[in-house]
Amino acid sequence: MDNKDCALRVMPPSDCTVQVMDIEHSIPAEDTVPAQPRKDEFLAMLAHELRNPLASIRYAIEVLRRLDLQEPRAEWAREVVDRQAAQMSRMIDELLDVSRITRGQITLHPVPLNLAAVIVRAVEVNLPLIKARQLRLIVESGPLDIDLDGDEVRLTQALANILNNAAKYSNEGGRIWLSVEIESGEAAVRIRDEGIGIPPELLPHIFDLFTQGPRSLDRSQGGLGIGLSLVRSLIEMHGGRVGVSSDGEGRGTEFVVWLPLRREQGLIARRDPHDLPATWSKLNFLAT
Repeated sequence: MDNKDCALRVMPPSDCTVQVMDIEHSIPAEDTVPAQPRKDEFLAMLAHELRNPLASIRYAIEVLRRLDLQEPRAEWAREVVDRQAAQMSRMIDELLDVSRITRGQITLHPVPLNLAAVIVRAVEVNLPLIKARQLRLIVESGPLDIDLDGDEVRLTQALANILNNAAKYSNEGGRIWLSVEIESGEAAVRIRDEGIGIPPELLPHIFDLFTQGPRSLDRSQGGLGIGLSLVRSLIEMHGGRVGVSSDGEGRGTEFVVWLPLRREQGLIARRDPHDLPATWSKLNFLAT
């Protein structure tokens, strides 16, 4: 039997296996590069190459904005392109981050942080999507001041990705709950929605790279399945952990992020409700 027979007809596994092994043995040593490094290099190259045309698109959008066109259809078209370009930019950034993480090229810059300030920034990132989908964000926590040591940009990115996931997979007009507690010496941030939920078979893999839940047509902005993988990586780099639970499809999802408190200070005493920190007041203002 020759290789042509294996290619065209279904043959016993043992016969075809021998032929495949012969082919592999004929490949020069310099061509047998592991697939993982090649994939990482491809992701990095793709993200960098996509940034160039996207930068031109964003510049053209800004030019159209300054022209102050009065035609309603022109304004609508500009807003559509602007929103989609912003979404593309976010996905490209996530591709770059995945490439950096897999190659160990992300370096954290930890500083003393107030957790409420990080949450406020994460909410601000997702506020346009929350408002567009007419969602109600409910802050369940009291006025806690919690100090952490962390990279502000990366922690904001991680929490923003979870909120973005909750907003995308919630039904329009639905609710998202956000709470912060102290549990066994850790800060616990809970983000819960009443959206489409996660099937039991997908739940153990939800933080794996390129994993996505089912999407209907009105949820076509589901992304590349990168966001939650980045969440886990970034939180673990901070010495924390992240978990997820869902009672199944159509029954909502809850994500919990646990982060270590700042060793020097830990929890700052609870404040009187009439003396809230400015950041916490802003969080409650954004949620209304």
